[in-house]
Amino acid sequence: MKSRGIVNATRRLIGARKLGSATLLGKAEEEARHALTHARAWIERTNPRDEEAQQNFRTVVAATEDLERALLEGGAGA
Repeated sequence: MKSRGIVNATRRLIGARKLGSATLLGKAEEEARHALTHARAWIERTNPRDEEAQQNFRTVVAATEDLERALLEGGAGA
């Protein structure tokens, strides 16, 4: 897994909140929850063995934490 999709979901969520569109916000929150579910599952089953895999794992974990915070800040829950 790469962090790009998680980061993009976080950015879309923040952007939708700034725009104030209920439709965009609903879609962004749905996408964010979906990305969060997949990221959490990946984190739980991944056991990085080499340095490159460990770095990717840390990047995905950090992006996932950012997404969780973004969802919680909007009151959407995780």
